[in-house]
Amino acid sequence: MENGGLTLEELGRSIVDLVMTEDLIRRRATALVPVACREERELKVLGKVSRLSLEVQPGDAAVTRGTSGAFDVAIQLALTVRVETAGEDEVAVHALGATVSLRITPRPCAPLGIFLDVAEPAAESILFAEPQAGARDFLRGRIEEEVRRELLRLVRDRLADSRAERTVDLEGPLARALGLAGAEPGARDAPPPSRVRLAADQAAPQGALAGELDTQLRVFGDAMPFQVWTARPDGRLDFVNRFVLDYFDRTEAQMLGEGWLAVLHPDDVQKTVAAWTLSLETGQPYHTEFRLWRARDQTYREHVASALPQRDRAGNIVRWIGGSVDVADVRKAEAALRRSEARYRLFAEASNEGVWFWNIREDTVEWSDRLLELVGVRREAWGGSFMSFFERVHLDDRSALQAALKAHLEQRRPFEVEYRIRRDDGSYRDVFTRGMAEWDDKGVPFQMAGGAMDITERKRQQAMLEERLEIIERQQEAIRALSTPIIEVWKGVLTMPVLGVLDEQRSQQMMEVLLEAVARTRCRHAIIDLTGVSAVDAATADHVLRLIDAVAMLGAQGIVVGIRPEVAQTVVSLGLDLSNIKTLSNLREGLRFAMQSSGMTVRRRRRRRAHREDEDDAPAPPSEREG
Repeated sequence: MENGGLTLEELGRSIVDLVMTEDLIRRRATALVPVACREERELKVLGKVSRLSLEVQPGDAAVTRGTSGAFDVAIQLALTVRVETAGEDEVAVHALGATVSLRITPRPCAPLGIFLDVAEPAAESILFAEPQAGARDFLRGRIEEEVRRELLRLVRDRLADSRAERTVDLEGPLARALGLAGAEPGARDAPPPSRVRLAADQAAPQGALAGELDTQLRVFGDAMPFQVWTARPDGRLDFVNRFVLDYFDRTEAQMLGEGWLAVLHPDDVQKTVAAWTLSLETGQPYHTEFRLWRARDQTYREHVASALPQRDRAGNIVRWIGGSVDVADVRKAEAALRRSEARYRLFAEASNEGVWFWNIREDTVEWSDRLLELVGVRREAWGGSFMSFFERVHLDDRSALQAALKAHLEQRRPFEVEYRIRRDDGSYRDVFTRGMAEWDDKGVPFQMAGGAMDITERKRQQAMLEERLEIIERQQEAIRALSTPIIEVWKGVLTMPVLGVLDEQRSQQMMEVLLEAVARTRCRHAIIDLTGVSAVDAATADHVLRLIDAVAMLGAQGIVVGIRPEVAQTVVSLGLDLSNIKTLSNLREGLRFAMQSSGMTVRRRRRRRAHREDEDDAPAPPSEREG
């Protein structure tokens, strides 16, 4: 329009702004969220199978108009989640608050309408409210992930079924804007916007349009953070953006035409020109790699270049539009990553350890080839989920594995555990595994990695060693019993005969055995018979003295018998004081002393013996004498 009126484009934008109100967007967006729905699905957490029930109640929707004409909509949801776990009587109920974010862009729709295009919602478009302090745990995090998946599925299904509902009719508003207020809602007197735009384009001078496009292209190119350039059909550059000039520290005149070849590495000139010539001759897209000179550090750096031909209506190439990107840093990072992966792979192979990775949110488990080989599982038989792994764990080891995982994921304790895992042939192998999880900024674990090794042979050797050690221990016990026998010769009287050489080690063993027997039998006398000992040293004699003192502390009297002359000489030469120790010549005297010390028992036996002797000495009766 002229004389200060609106152009058709401005008129169209005004109509869109008039019709696309925030209230309309709010109502249309809220209709995309399932209302008061109830969904059920299976939930598997650390090998426990549960049933998850979900109830959704949509709340308020906040609409924000963007500068590009799009609308950002945030819909509040109140969620009630019930978790019923097999084998557990209690049903866990969780109340969650979530926000679903949608981006809606109005787009023209023939003949006279606007289609509300909703961007495909991603996992990041659903956010959950922070729980109360201390309420977050691994189970809640898994529930949120399952609820997020379910909400995404529900919203995407609604988007697929609601295309007709998302079309806004502009026929009436457009007719009223053009002064046809009395027109019927279904009238089509006004031409569709697409026809109006086409007529305006055809009426515009071609030279003016081309100049405007060139100006827009330059503005667009200078705004790009990488090298942008255009070339004529013969391949000579006719434009480079500001980034090119700054990168090579050259003027535009130096870079246009074939001036850019001056910054190309000499060894790359031939192949680059050949690839560029081939694209010019065939009209095929141009793509190649070469090295260019960077002015800042005076080095050649790797670049990737691409260009597409721009054609007129007749199909002739009128311009090439291309760009180049410095990929030197990316290539170095990729090379460093490959070296790191190679080193880690070499380490894993050398250490006989397999590697595993668990994506907790997606519930996918990846095993390295080495781990599959160690555990004896074929790649095609490996399910690739936590349950695929957990179902192979021995029934007796599952609870320990679950407890270790729960402690690591919720309390961040070190994860190290041994378990038995079933091979494809039905046999079990002992495995030791360790790992480390990674938590997000909310404290929810989202992935975990670690290594595992087959310790079956080590466990077998360890069992054999423990069995042999047990046999050796039993043999040593038998030897100790033979070398230091304890005999209860009378009630309350123990005797320990000692044979051979009495060294320090054996003296210590004697003390342990005798004291244990004294404490167990609560005897009153302990006789140490040294008749079979031919020699002692100072340390051994000291052990005997301390043994007697230890026996006395337990309430028994220690008696030493059978000291041989050579042993007595040694004791005297060492200057040891045995005045406080009861010593007797032999075991018989020791037993007599112990029996005399027991009081009534000895006296009764003496009276009985005296009575028998008196009967033998008495004169015979007269009848016997006469006979």
